[in-house]
Amino acid sequence: MSDSLRVLVVDDEPDVRTVVGMNLDLAGMEHGEAADGGEAIDMLNSGDWDACILDLGLPDVDGLSVLQDLKESGRINDISVVVLSARGSPDAAVQAMQLGAHAHLTKPFSPASVAQIVQELTQLTPDDRASRRSEMIDRAVELERLGMRTI
Repeated sequence: MSDSLRVLVVDDEPDVRTVVGMNLDLAGMEHGEAADGGEAIDMLNSGDWDACILDLGLPDVDGLSVLQDLKESGRINDISVVVLSARGSPDAAVQAMQLGAHAHLTKPFSPASVAQIVQELTQLTPDDRASRRSEMIDRAVELERLGMRTI
């Protein structure tokens, strides 16, 4: 088995999966792809993944449900999760973080930055990732309190 990071890219848009996958490849990571939440759950439960890039707006099982499944299975602490959302609401980010996501990006985003975030997250200990998640939740709650609609 390779020492490179294994990342599952979950998005219903083929172009997003392709572009993010190309950037992960350029960063020396291996990647797999899932087009919907059901496929993502199957792949996450049957594979050895270091990270997951997860769109929240999936057509069948949404990203929050995928996160819930990871949390219930106890695998959320083993996988660094970056959620993608077309929604600019801090509420979606807070929900994702409370379910165990470690980072949130609003579409459109820089595909190259996704690879960098994955590398940074996977180098952190589970405790450090949890601390980062807590800080992101606090920031999103504060933005919502201030009436700002982005995270």
